[in-house]
Amino acid sequence: MTQPFAFFECTSLLRPTGRQAQDLMQLLSLIREVEVGVIYHHTHQYYLKAAVEVPDYPNDFATWASESLEERALAEKLVSVDLFSYGSIEEIRRALIDTIQLYLQDNPVPRPARAGDAFFFNDSMTIVIDAGVIVEDLPAFAGALETVGSSSIYFHFFEARRRLGRSADDFSLWLEQGAGRADLARRIRRIDPYQYSLEGLRRELLAVVR
Repeated sequence: MTQPFAFFECTSLLRPTGRQAQDLMQLLSLIREVEVGVIYHHTHQYYLKAAVEVPDYPNDFATWASESLEERALAEKLVSVDLFSYGSIEEIRRALIDTIQLYLQDNPVPRPARAGDAFFFNDSMTIVIDAGVIVEDLPAFAGALETVGSSSIYFHFFEARRRLGRSADDFSLWLEQGAGRADLARRIRRIDPYQYSLEGLRRELLAVVR
C-alpha cells in the first residue's frame, strides 16, 4: 500500500556570525573553523533563490573571490567544486580548503579586499512551512510536483539531504519506500540538482515521474 507524501515549503532566515575575512588567508582559516551550517549557507543559498536561472558563481566564496579580490581564476576553481559528488558538508568544506591551498601553491597571495568588501560569514535558520498538500499515489504526486512553490523543490531535494544528513532526497526516498518505485528513485538520484535552477530541476523531476 502506498504511503502518503506531505509537501513542505521553506524560507531562510539569515543569522550573522560576526566573523569576517579581509583577505584569502583569513577566509581559509575561517572556512576551517566555522560551523557546518555556515558552509551549507554559503554554498547553497543561491539555489533557494535561483528559481529561474543559476548565476555564474552560485556560491558566496566564488563570488567574493571574483568581485572583491578580483581573482577570477580562483573564483572559477571554487565554483567548479562538484557539490553533488560529496556526501556531506564536511566533505565540501575539505574540498574548498584543498582548492584554495592548491591555488596558493601556484599563485601569489592576492591583495586584501578593499575596505567594506570583507567576506562576512553567515549562518541561516530554515523556517519550514506546511504546503497543505498530501498525495497518496504517483499521478497525484506528479500533479503536486507541478504546482507546489519552488521552495518546496529546494526543501525536499537540497535541504533534506544536505542539512538533515539524509542518504537521499525526500522525493526518491518516497518513491522507493512509500510508492514502491525503486526504478524511478534511482533515476532521480542520478540528477545533479546543482546544474539547474529550481524550475529547471522541477522539469527534470517531472520528466522522470511522468
